Amino acid sequence: MFALATLLCLSSFAQSPPPGAIVLFDGSNTDAWVHRGSMQPCQWEVRDGAMLVKSGTPDIMTKQEFGDYRLHLEFWLPLEADKKDQGRANSGVYNQGRYEIQILDNWQNSTYAMGGCGALYGLKDPDSNAIKPPETWNSYDIVMRGAKVDPMGNLIAKPRISVWHNGVRIHNDFEIPKSATTAGLEGPWATKGPILLQNHGSAIRFRNIWLVPLEN
Repeated sequence: MFALATLLCLSSFAQSPPPGAIVLFDGSNTDAWVHRGSMQPCQWEVRDGAMLVKSGTPDIMTKQEFGDYRLHLEFWLPLEADKKDQGRANSGVYNQGRYEIQILDNWQNSTYAMGGCGALYGLKDPDSNAIKPPETWNSYDIVMRGAKVDPMGNLIAKPRISVWHNGVRIHNDFEIPKSATTAGLEGPWATKGPILLQNHGSAIRFRNIWLVPLEN
């Protein structure tokens, strides 16, 4: 298991999955993923070791569901200089299918509050802006602690999240006040859920996606 403090010492990229990790995408296939809603096999393209969002397809999510975990993924933003604000290289990673950490090219591209890259969408801006220019790789390292409920489904503790963007901590054990952010999977408080990647119409690429389950 990775201690949270260890994350600060890690390089943002070229992190090999540690022992005990669940590899969700290693550059070879999309077998771990299905499309949201239909649950059909993922049709996003695999090219040069990366998974490319395919135009006209739904979001994708993992077949497996996860409770508490550390997630690593890397993403590449295309140059869309003719677009601005939320229209420029937009996607997101939804933790437990519910809590979106925004992916957006806001390098020299302003947008509204709680909507920029690294934001917990609609709830909290990142503590720092760690975005890199388009056509370069970025990384997220996310520690997710799911909601805790009693046997009757009553909420005991709200979910919490910490995020590092390119090695810079941008959220520090933030308590999530809602059971889902905008466009997340709906329902009551959940203790686990899938990793969901959003298709917002941009040719985002993803690579090196893996997850380490954490003890409660």
